[in-house]
Amino acid sequence: MKILSLVATITAGIWLNGLYEHGDGKETALLPIQEPPSEAYNMNEAKKRGDIIWGYEDYNIERFQEFLTNTNAKKKDEIRITSYTMEGDPIFKDLVFDGEKYHYTYDNSHDGYAGQDKGIYKDICSEILMEEPAEPAFILNGCSKQRDATEYFLIRLKPEDIINKE
Repeated sequence: MKILSLVATITAGIWLNGLYEHGDGKETALLPIQEPPSEAYNMNEAKKRGDIIWGYEDYNIERFQEFLTNTNAKKKDEIRITSYTMEGDPIFKDLVFDGEKYHYTYDNSHDGYAGQDKGIYKDICSEILMEEPAEPAFILNGCSKQRDATEYFLIRLKPEDIINKE
């Protein structure tokens, strides 16, 4: 079963600084939306809530694989990928698959060092792609605010964590 295609990865920081074009042809910086941030919580709480944790410690990675399997079968599903900064600040990536599209929310509003890019960003995307270097990276593609080759980085896995590779 073929789940994903091969593409190049661009890091999450690039998409936050990326641009998109309005109907008038002007390019404008992708701005955060005005929405209350998610409640901040530590890694132990993230584990209790069933989050997929990625970064310093990987946890619940099999849930990400289950999400890929479900969305490939057009089954509705949702996940939260949580990572933590060196200071312990949470960064949340929520994905809701409605049977056709991925509704993506990126929330770094608790990151004390996020600077001007701090906030909540949302987009709707058509697919998850995988690049296959030494450690596969998963990205969202075909997004409504996407311009050129900018993709939204989700997670990087160890090769042994990948199932259903074909």
